[in-house]
Amino acid sequence: MEVLHPGLLTTVQDTGRRARAQGFPAAGAADPVAFRLAGALVGNTRGEAALEVTLRGPRLRVHAPAVLALCGAPFAATLDGRPFPLWRAVAVRPGQVLDVGTAPRGLRAVLAVRGGLNVPSVAGSASTDLRGGFGGQGGRALRAGDVLSGHAVRPGVPPAGVVAPAGRTPVGPAHVLRVLPTAEATPELLRALPGRAFRVMPQADRMGVRLAGRLPAAANPGRLSLPTVPGAVQLPPDGQPILLLPDAGTHGGYPVPLVVAGVDVPRLGQLRPGDRVGFQVVTLEAARAALGAQERLLRGVAQTLAWHWRTGGPGVRD
Repeated sequence: MEVLHPGLLTTVQDTGRRARAQGFPAAGAADPVAFRLAGALVGNTRGEAALEVTLRGPRLRVHAPAVLALCGAPFAATLDGRPFPLWRAVAVRPGQVLDVGTAPRGLRAVLAVRGGLNVPSVAGSASTDLRGGFGGQGGRALRAGDVLSGHAVRPGVPPAGVVAPAGRTPVGPAHVLRVLPTAEATPELLRALPGRAFRVMPQADRMGVRLAGRLPAAANPGRLSLPTVPGAVQLPPDGQPILLLPDAGTHGGYPVPLVVAGVDVPRLGQLRPGDRVGFQVVTLEAARAALGAQERLLRGVAQTLAWHWRTGGPGVRD
């Protein structure tokens, strides 16, 4: 694929790095659910690298037969000027131009190509680390004139249906995030959560999202730097929470009174400035049950699509 226009911020991402002990941020797709479903639609089964688009997508000319899928926020996209559907695998001919426009809500989408993008692996992942300047397309966002190659696979016949809404990451503009309290959550802080609304500020990127609206101080405000994870809710001295995303550093000095439950971590990748955010404290058992239900749904969709690509069957239906 040749990049005619790069979009606002288009990067190569996959499932991320498992090298945090060596100081590497996780990186990877900010909406891992959209990433998994886009890959499954085109028959990718090993987390092959794809493109993550942000707010305004790229314009690409395809130079070889391919199967593409665009999943995530409801971006307006066209193929040679005709509507390009989301949540569906589409066969594309050489010379055709895919133009991914903007989305009225949500922030990101994943564009997967059958076989995955052929880019070098760094510390076990092809994901782009923008601050570190490595991974993906030379450690940077796409530029006009870039040419992306894919792994050589037979394009095949795409499945005929679309992924049902139940399997998709909600894209707002209002979000209620399930959270687990940590030892740094004070009773006063937990009492302040019910009914309190926050607003996503413009300071939002792949590293973190700052929220407007204050919480009471957490315990141990002067603690030493400790490990963090994507989904951690940091509370700096001004009381305005910061939600950590995949590119966040591996350690931090701010207290972390809350951690977003795994089932809702994909929603962090769809937060855009102006969205409203609330927190709902849940038990560890409830968080595990919700994540298990999500995982069963995603695996069911992936298995159905994998069966299609193995056998040429009907695949997933509406």
